Amino acid sequence: MSFSVAVQNDSSASFLLNDWNYYVNETSRVFRLTEEEANKLKSSSTAKLIAVIPFAAGCSDPERLAISHLCLYMAEKQGFQRYCAHVPSDDTDLMKRLELLANFPDGDKEVINHSMKILALIMINGYKKSAVKDSAEDIYNPIASGKWDYRTMKNQLIWEINKKYVPETDWILPEIYDGLW
Repeated sequence: MSFSVAVQNDSSASFLLNDWNYYVNETSRVFRLTEEEANKLKSSSTAKLIAVIPFAAGCSDPERLAISHLCLYMAEKQGFQRYCAHVPSDDTDLMKRLELLANFPDGDKEVINHSMKILALIMINGYKKSAVKDSAEDIYNPIASGKWDYRTMKNQLIWEINKKYVPETDWILPEIYDGLW
């Protein structure tokens, strides 16, 4: 998938392919990713979305926010499962596991909330896909445990996401929706 989202806002910040390549290169260096892991990061729509949100929302210092959120995402992906994995106390609120990625000191709150709902949809879709494997490996999964109703949550999130159109973030929706059906 080619990545060429151009985001322009009042602060004249933009996020383009060159920015993404820089973020991937630096993240790969900092996290000591193998070439295969770096390629997975480069093609990760979720990681790209996380990096784009501060630009789409018109946040001040969007580059720093993008880097910090991308580092949090990578820290969970590359380790810290003991502390970052879903635990039963996360079941109380769909957005609980995404709280740290939802840390925006400023910016358009509607765009941020919309984008966080997209990330929540990605998250529950991941839980759905890994439910059988997680159960077999004794990994807690709120869908597999029956604590979360995937269909209800998915439909609610889609309904909420579809109420607003944000082209800077909604490029990912066809990919997500294809994975849901």
